[in-house]
Amino acid sequence: MNIHEIEARGLFSPPNGNDPQTLPDLWRESPGEPVRTDLPYLSDEELNALGWKGPITMPPASNPGTSYFTHSYEWNKETREYDATELDEFEKRNRVQYQKFWDLLLDTNAYAKIKSVASQSLAANTLATEFIALISDAKRGEAKIEKIQQALSEIVLNIPFTTEELTEIETAFTESGMFAIYTLE
Repeated sequence: MNIHEIEARGLFSPPNGNDPQTLPDLWRESPGEPVRTDLPYLSDEELNALGWKGPITMPPASNPGTSYFTHSYEWNKETREYDATELDEFEKRNRVQYQKFWDLLLDTNAYAKIKSVASQSLAANTLATEFIALISDAKRGEAKIEKIQQALSEIVLNIPFTTEELTEIETAFTESGMFAIYTLE
């Protein structure tokens, strides 16, 4: 079994409850016991019988319900699972990736719609200009949360997006963490 096959198998928590790891090539169950070299070749059931727990499912990275943008994860040595703790508002705000949101939005039909409507309406142009300025400030670390929310709400209310275009915006929201502190209502 090569290293890639071992890594693909997943992570296991050792019998002492420590953080999940790739199965080691060498392991001694207790002092005085012989060194085992067969862990990577054992079945999950055999490993579990030796006290190894796994394979461990790592915390989700981008699930809107429990993600990096809304929760922190800490390994619990006693339960041998990850404990999820909801972030406070300050931490959620700090995790939003405004540059990623902007980069994702630029490549959408929704953004093309914003530009198109803005070119034909002074009110829409004002909304788009203000939104772009607010996102630029946020990318520099100067997010004005309430103003951004107000601009988003007005854009969604005043620009006739299709269902597909709204889905594009929601995807950019999810992947950048905007959903953790803003809504599209």
